[in-house]
Amino acid sequence: MDKYCFIGYGSMAKMLIDGFLKTGALKAEELVVSTRTKSKLMELENKWPGIHTEINNGEAVKGCKYVFLCVKPLDIKDVLAEIKPLLRDDTHLISIAACVTIKDLESEFSGRITKIIPTFISEVEEGITLVCHNSRFESDSRNNIEELLGAISSVKNIKEENFEIAADLTSCAVGFIAAIFQEFIEAGIRQSTLTREEAEGMVRSTLYGTAKLLQAKDISFNETISRVATQGGITEEGVKVLQKGLPFVFDTVLEKTLEKHDKVKTIVRNQFNREP
Repeated sequence: MDKYCFIGYGSMAKMLIDGFLKTGALKAEELVVSTRTKSKLMELENKWPGIHTEINNGEAVKGCKYVFLCVKPLDIKDVLAEIKPLLRDDTHLISIAACVTIKDLESEFSGRITKIIPTFISEVEEGITLVCHNSRFESDSRNNIEELLGAISSVKNIKEENFEIAADLTSCAVGFIAAIFQEFIEAGIRQSTLTREEAEGMVRSTLYGTAKLLQAKDISFNETISRVATQGGITEEGVKVLQKGLPFVFDTVLEKTLEKHDKVKTIVRNQFNREP
């Protein structure tokens, strides 16, 4: 029986573990989870009887074929230094750390590496997990991890050079969309006597229905706009405002997130003593 180790138990690791276990993609006894927060270990053991937990990362990875690195980007180097002597020849490292490149990881580990960016909405078995593999294993090994991730999301293989923008369009977009519609709700409240609960309910239901329509009918955003914003109508007036103002907003959003990516990647690269 292959063992799966998770080092770190933040929100994304929790989502992945819960998703794999709820869907039956993995069994509790196949999992080893390492975190230094004892209360989280107790929570895990109570929720998923049979799961193995460890405080020590080195102990956690022993005998595990698959090792998920679920710590912050600036902690990856220290974790790798801690576990590297204990990794097996056939170990498959899976990193969810943004800004840590495959080359960074390869400078410390010469085996099989997969970089992924999961999404919070996989908690409800939706969304896209971004995937990129290094060249050091056979296709069947890649298929194993992709099938696992496919139990909770769609899986999209992309070039690593596109990971930052693709992460903005998938994983980060959950937060962006929530922020956009939070402001929409606030505007609705300012312009009416609706309660917050009423306004949030209306927008949440409409957002859900819009996404369902787009997916079920396989229609584009442009087609949706043309069907709702009829010429000379009320919706068209609002769409004109959005189309005038949003290009600048979203260009700025992506510029700022890419700047942050570059800053963190530079720090990580220096940690790994790598040249640009």
